[in-house]
Amino acid sequence: MVNDLSVREARIAFIASLAKSQEALARILDSVAEVADCSPDTAKLLRDNVRSLTSMQETIAEAVTSLAWRRRIKRRGKPAKPWLQPQLRMNVRNS
Repeated sequence: MVNDLSVREARIAFIASLAKSQEALARILDSVAEVADCSPDTAKLLRDNVRSLTSMQETIAEAVTSLAWRRRIKRRGKPAKPWLQPQLRMNVRNS
């Protein structure tokens, strides 16, 4: 029981540390935003570094919480029309 409590406390501390890291990253992005507007190369480098840090933090969070974090997948293309079965009819009853 004590072991479970210490594991939970360690996980909570780890998640709190990740949250602080995210806050620090947000402050860095705020301070660098003006420079990135002036230099496309800096903006690209910053984007790549942020992606790398985010990926590492997601991996750590997944390991600590034993949960799979959703990663957004960009899909490209034209969506298809909805498929509706022609035989399907709705019976509406007025009560």
